[in-house]
Amino acid sequence: MATGTRTGRSRVTLIFLLLSSATLLTLDARNFEPLQRTEETLSDLISPLRSGADRLFEPVGDAWTGVTGYDELESENEQLRQELQKLEGQRILDSDAALRLESLLDELGLPYVQDIPNIVAEVITANVGNFDRYSVQINRGAEDGVRNGMPVVTRGGLIGRIDGDPGRRHSQVALITDPGFEVGVLVVGSDDVALASGGGHDEPLVVGKGLEIDTEVEVGDEVVTSGVDRSRYPAGIPIGTVTEIDYDEARLFQILTVNPSASTDNLSFVTILLYDPLAEES
Repeated sequence: MATGTRTGRSRVTLIFLLLSSATLLTLDARNFEPLQRTEETLSDLISPLRSGADRLFEPVGDAWTGVTGYDELESENEQLRQELQKLEGQRILDSDAALRLESLLDELGLPYVQDIPNIVAEVITANVGNFDRYSVQINRGAEDGVRNGMPVVTRGGLIGRIDGDPGRRHSQVALITDPGFEVGVLVVGSDDVALASGGGHDEPLVVGKGLEIDTEVEVGDEVVTSGVDRSRYPAGIPIGTVTEIDYDEARLFQILTVNPSASTDNLSFVTILLYDPLAEES
C-alpha cells in the first residue's frame, strides 16, 4: 500500500513540476519579478530528473554514433576494395599486353625466312583439351594472300600449314604434331631426303621413311625442311633435333626420333610464309 501511495505521489509531483515549468516559462516571457527565486527552486527539483534522463539516453546516443560510424567505415573499406580490384585488373591487363608484345616481336624478322614474303597472324582459337589438339584458327585469310597449304612457322621453326581453303579473314592451321602431318626433311650435313610425321600431342616427331641405313646421323643433329622440287615448304626451316636413332633392318632405313624445335602449345602469334612453289619455279 505504501508503495502504491509513493508511486501515485511521484506521478502527481512530476505532473506538478511539468505544469509549473510551463507556467514559469509563460511568466518569464512577461518579466514577472518573483520568478527568479522560483526558477532556482524548480531547477534544483528538476536537475536530478534531467541527470537521470541524460544517463539513460547517453548509451543510446553512443550506440547510434557507433552504428553510423561503422557504416561510414564499411563504405570506405568497400571503396578501397574496389580500387584494389581495379588496380589488380589493370596490372593483369598490362602484363598480358607486355607478353603479347613480346610474342609479336618474336615473330618479326625470322632469320631463316630470308626473302620469302610473310605476314604475322594472331591465334584466335587455340587447341584446347581433347576436342582438337591438332589445329588452331588465325585471323588472316584469303584477302591477306593466304592460300591452302602455305607453311606456318614461329621463331622456333615449322609448326604447321594452312589447312583447307581459308575464309576472307581467318584460316585453319594444321599442326605438325598431328599424326597425319607429313613434311620432307633432311638431316643437316647429309643429302638424304626423308619424311617426318607427327607423333601426337606432346610427343616427338618421327622420321621413318627415306633415310638410308648407312647415312651418318648422330643424336643432337639438326633436322630441317628439305625444300625439294614442288615441296610446299621452302628449304631450311628448322624442324627439330635428333634424340634417338633406331633401324629398320628389313627395309634398310633409319628411324629417327626428333624433338620439335617449335612448341605448338600456348601459341599467340604465328608467321605465314606466302610461299608458292610453282611461282618459285617460274
